[in-house]
Amino acid sequence: MTKSDVILVTNSPGELCSWVRVTADRLKMRSPDLRVVVMLVPCPYATGKEEEIAKGFPSVDMVTPPSQFLRLMLGLSMKDYRPSSRGVVVFLGGDFWHASLAARRLKFPAMAYAVRPASALKKFSCICLPREDIKKDFINSGIKEEKIRVVGNLMVEGVRPRKDKDELREIFGIKENELVVGILPGSRLYHVQVSLPVYLRVAEEISHRVEGVRFMVGLSPFISVEDMEKCLGQGRDIQLGGVGGELIEDSRGKFIRTFRGLEVRLLIDRQYDLMKASDLVMTIPGTNTAELATLGIPMVVSYSWNVKIPGGGLGMFLGGLPPGNTLRKIVLSKVLEKLKFTALPNQFADKMIIPEVRVNNCGSEITPAIIDLLGDPERRRRISGELVKIMGETGAADRLADLVINEIEKQNGKGTSVR
Repeated sequence: MTKSDVILVTNSPGELCSWVRVTADRLKMRSPDLRVVVMLVPCPYATGKEEEIAKGFPSVDMVTPPSQFLRLMLGLSMKDYRPSSRGVVVFLGGDFWHASLAARRLKFPAMAYAVRPASALKKFSCICLPREDIKKDFINSGIKEEKIRVVGNLMVEGVRPRKDKDELREIFGIKENELVVGILPGSRLYHVQVSLPVYLRVAEEISHRVEGVRFMVGLSPFISVEDMEKCLGQGRDIQLGGVGGELIEDSRGKFIRTFRGLEVRLLIDRQYDLMKASDLVMTIPGTNTAELATLGIPMVVSYSWNVKIPGGGLGMFLGGLPPGNTLRKIVLSKVLEKLKFTALPNQFADKMIIPEVRVNNCGSEITPAIIDLLGDPERRRRISGELVKIMGETGAADRLADLVINEIEKQNGKGTSVR
């Protein structure tokens, strides 16, 4: 009997690791005979390593690269992939038209996990939402209420520390009276080039002002150690006043030693262990802020007008201007001023739960926010509780998988219609 296909359309690191992986796992758990295909689409935010990472997911049967999506878009057959007679396309990142076009070409129904309304969603058979409070926005955009299902936040599902906090601290040699500050510099090289040296400078400043603090860097699977080392070499010269260093390794593990001698433990592809072991994390905006919130880890989120912006049009033009360019600063500063929040937990709550720091000329602007939180354990506990509450309960991936399988069973006359 021909297998049914589930096509998971996605684009870049955050969606791949937080939405796609857990959805594929639950689909295979519920229906092992399904063929799960990750369809990567063209995206200016991609790192180029998405295909390699997706192929490493045990529940994924096939990965098609962005070049093959372009063939599909042109009405040509895709290399290696021959669609089954039954299946469903599920939007899990990119633009909605990517999934809509794929569904039309493959003659499958389209579903979407959506965090914002769009007119393109009117053509989808089922729209799954992370939260009840945004449902009204989708209805007001013209989407029929009977198509909408609130499944919960998929970002809650994918956070998987290997051990509990006490075990991790023992493994990493953290003493009972020491505080751990984690550093998450991002999953894209152009972000790490700026953020890592800046965060290392902040770590140096904190180490001179606060006793008993240990630092750890979490390296994303989308960033190679070699690329990270190049970022360290640029540390003396970058525009935001960061510092560089060198990678060292001994019996304790891998460390970054800054030029001033501070040793920062390096964890490779163990971001969730870093999160779990940390008392506080400094990070850039992104999916990682939601993942930290899921674990109830307080954080300080920093951003700047002086980092690269991917994409087309004006974003690509501005991103191509040299650091410190006046036009770039004026335009991007105005854009940032209009943003109410950059961190996902703050956006979800529509209020400032975790501090956000705008970096203009010097990364030292982050230091006071970190020191204030380190010195206020009660505030950290309060933030932790609010973060866990705003992220919601687990079960989103299970509910989404059930809806996907129901959509396929409808094609066999077994499922129930979405109401």
